[in-house]
Amino acid sequence: MAVRRRLASSQPKEQDTRARPAGGRRLRLDLAFTGTPFKGWQAQARGTTVQGLVDRALGAIDHRGPKVVGCSRTDSGVHARIFTAHVETPLQRPLAAILKGLNANLPAEVRVYRAGWAPADFHARYSCAGKAYRYHLYVGPVVPPAVAPYVWQWVGSLDLPAMRAACGEFVGERDFAAFTTADGREKNTLRTITQCRWEERGPLLVLHVSGLSFLHRMVRCMVGSLVAVGTGRLTRGDLTRALSGRTDGPQIPALPAQGLTLWRVDYPPSMEPHDLYGAFPEEPVFPL
Repeated sequence: MAVRRRLASSQPKEQDTRARPAGGRRLRLDLAFTGTPFKGWQAQARGTTVQGLVDRALGAIDHRGPKVVGCSRTDSGVHARIFTAHVETPLQRPLAAILKGLNANLPAEVRVYRAGWAPADFHARYSCAGKAYRYHLYVGPVVPPAVAPYVWQWVGSLDLPAMRAACGEFVGERDFAAFTTADGREKNTLRTITQCRWEERGPLLVLHVSGLSFLHRMVRCMVGSLVAVGTGRLTRGDLTRALSGRTDGPQIPALPAQGLTLWRVDYPPSMEPHDLYGAFPEEPVFPL
């Protein structure tokens, strides 16, 4: 199969060309959500989304203007320990009142931790300097109820040393065409991964993945391929070939969204809000 030539840059940029409302300011929101009941972040015609809920909550406190913009689309069922969004708004309320009003109009599965007035050129997605994901794989016989919504149970043996060694294939700039959907392949599929490693906590295996940006289902395909290495279905050589952009090799499986959490979103210091209300928990409250 011929491999289509792709762009050399792994950091695609787009311009935010939407007009700013008269008298508007750029409001940054830092939130968290349990993704189980939602169809992801991005608003869509069918199903409840986190973006739709936040837009509705903003409307309830008299925001009139553009819809909120998120740092990532996130698949249906994916969780976020920290997620950043922004919106242009003419709201003149104190930040404390905005934070209180939003949480009063959001379900318990979505909480806004902080609200702040960001620099005019801040963009939740395009100003992002990096993201970190974690995938939680539970290999014990019985999943504790407290963590059940955030893990995916694996029944069977896994070769963890082989899975750890295979993580090295992902670090650096790679072509992830085989690790995304057909729609994802219409974009630049080069991405740079800065960290990929397994952490073992008893029956819990946690894959830590960090990078600048990610394709649709990319992390779920990464962890799926590593589990396939752990079962012997794929070899490290298969991953090497797949990460050269080839899509004619063995199929790369994607593990369910349930085990995936957007763990952290990073921004340059110059993009931090100049006025801020609220805080993340000192020890972020998350079962894992």
